Amino acid sequence: MSKKVLITGVAGLLGSRLADWIIENKPEYKVVGIDDLSGGFEENINPKVDFWQMDLVNHPIENCFEVNKFDYVFHFAAYAAEGLSPFIRGYNYDNNLKATARIVNNCIKHDVKRLVFTSTLAVYGHGDGGIFDEEQQQAPIDP
Repeated sequence: MSKKVLITGVAGLLGSRLADWIIENKPEYKVVGIDDLSGGFEENINPKVDFWQMDLVNHPIENCFEVNKFDYVFHFAAYAAEGLSPFIRGYNYDNNLKATARIVNNCIKHDVKRLVFTSTLAVYGHGDGGIFDEEQQQAPIDP
């Protein structure tokens, strides 16, 4: 029985590369991807990905979970708004916080074995001379 993986943000840099890696190295896995194409490009998506074009806030993502019974979810979808988020708070809140909450809730509801969530280097702010490590104090430049 094959395992099923969901990648949100599958049309972006990280999501598309992870999908390619799984398809090339784990052929027993079925890869499903969700993206609203607001920041990624459809041509980045491997043709072997079962692609669902939808946004994570306004579309029924639970249907995707119900149909596929995922084992693993990689949540890469987010709106990158460093420096802009104070000016688009509602949009940023919907596309980052509410979308993530819906993914987490669906993972719990559908018994997903593991959720991998990615964040951003932006939580560290401008850093000390452009050098960053995970030990340093977080100092985001915007909400």
